[in-house]
Amino acid sequence: MGHRNDEFDRRKQAVRWHRDGISYTEICRRLGRSRPWLAKWLRRSRADPRQGLLDRSRRPRRVRRPVSAKLVARIVALRVELEAHKTQRTRFRGVGAVDIQEILRDERRRVIPSISTIERVLRKHGYRRCPRRRVPSSMPYPWPRAKQPGDLQQTDLVGPRYLRGRRGPIRFYSIHTIALVGRGVWASQHRHKTSDAFCAHFVGAWRWLGVPRVSQLDNEMAATGGGRHRFGLSAVARLHLLVGTHLLFVPAGEPGRNPVVESFNHVWQERVLREYHPDLRRLRRASTGHWRFYHYRKAHRALTVNADGTRFAGEWLRLHRDALRWLPADFTVERYQGRRGQLPVAAGRVSWVQRVDADGTISINARPYFIGKRRTGEYVQATLFTHRQRVVVYSAYHRRIKDFPFPVQGELVRPVL
Repeated sequence: MGHRNDEFDRRKQAVRWHRDGISYTEICRRLGRSRPWLAKWLRRSRADPRQGLLDRSRRPRRVRRPVSAKLVARIVALRVELEAHKTQRTRFRGVGAVDIQEILRDERRRVIPSISTIERVLRKHGYRRCPRRRVPSSMPYPWPRAKQPGDLQQTDLVGPRYLRGRRGPIRFYSIHTIALVGRGVWASQHRHKTSDAFCAHFVGAWRWLGVPRVSQLDNEMAATGGGRHRFGLSAVARLHLLVGTHLLFVPAGEPGRNPVVESFNHVWQERVLREYHPDLRRLRRASTGHWRFYHYRKAHRALTVNADGTRFAGEWLRLHRDALRWLPADFTVERYQGRRGQLPVAAGRVSWVQRVDADGTISINARPYFIGKRRTGEYVQATLFTHRQRVVVYSAYHRRIKDFPFPVQGELVRPVL
């Protein structure tokens, strides 16, 4: 009891000396205490002059509710059921705590445990959580921003993949696009990876997700044009310029720069391709079923009711429809193609994120551009401004480094949007 009284007297004395104008250092020296100790009791004294210097109860404010043995057994049974994938409700689901919580909520149970509680139960029974894959890099990278609806979409190609068809193997490709804000997705399957397939996919994606301000894409030859012409632009780049979208190519050989769509690729392959599909038509039907499940039955962890109004991507798109840009109802790629079947070049931007090689150069359309050997290993963003007919190179901190001429052939047109 005496020790408590001595400690309380020290606190009162410290507050009294501070009011008399004595410095922090001198008060701490006299009492043999640290500066954080003094700051803590001065703060409490200001907040509550009467009882601020008294000890507070260390009892936890929130007491963890014990999970009943019946609920624990149900959680483990659901995990086993999800791994088997034999029922209709587990067809497109994963095996994590989020999916188990959603099923428990669908069963209308009186007590719904939190995700951390479900994970703790699973760990106790030997189920380990998969570690997240991250992109290891120590160099600054010019990541595009995605804060508002329609800011950024990521697109990637899965394939070639093969089906065991009735008449032999069937080769196909699947193109996926996901919106970073809202997490809506669009998927389409094609027999060949051509620029026409990419253009058809983007038109379908934009009719569902809206037209983005920035579209981030991997370095597929069908999308980049393969560098056949030094100052040429692919049909995919021309389509993005036509709708007023900034097309951004990530560095070659670094798929981790598209992390969100890469994660969806993994989920799509695990939950759609694992079944037997005798032909591409059946696969597309299964992919459409997964697409509906993803938008209207799976609560996404990136969405919250307080911030977004819903946890379902399909409902989010409905709520934020007015904040997105949309294609005209009569928009088709064929409508804007010229005599040779080529789209015009509209005023806008196309960018390539590259890592400066040992010679101090980057490559655009398979042609080298010298940046400087002192920037070897750095990431830079080379942006083509079609209306200026120049490529401007920026550092990872968006500082201008160099610029080069890039004469665009043909007459420039205005974007549709």
